[in-house]
Amino acid sequence: MSHSRRTRHEYSFAPGGEPDLAAMRTWLRAVLDGETSDDVEDALLMATELVTNAFDHAHGARTLRVCCRGPGSAGRLEIDDARPELELHFDGEAPKGMRGRGLLLVDAISPRWGVTRTGTLKTVWADLAGP
Repeated sequence: MSHSRRTRHEYSFAPGGEPDLAAMRTWLRAVLDGETSDDVEDALLMATELVTNAFDHAHGARTLRVCCRGPGSAGRLEIDDARPELELHFDGEAPKGMRGRGLLLVDAISPRWGVTRTGTLKTVWADLAGP
């Protein structure tokens, strides 16, 4: 990422209702200004899939964080939701139906991703590919 030091940006989602994905993507594009278009598009796709998963399976996303580590170093996306007990089901296989490819896409794009739990929150994170 093209930042001189470690920075962290947060986007909060309104409780209830569907997330405003267009507004979230506009915000994320502004945060990642200066990055390559491929890196920005990958981040937008991963963020959209992770937020949609939180909405579909965990009563909605609370916060999206972008953690930028500094020049020449990849950053990370983090999505909080309020269902820490909900396990992610990912077996690396393409689903048979029309939906359910979000984590498959994240796994294909991100060099590393995972889940952490803190109190009443679950955070799904994905590293951005970077230089």
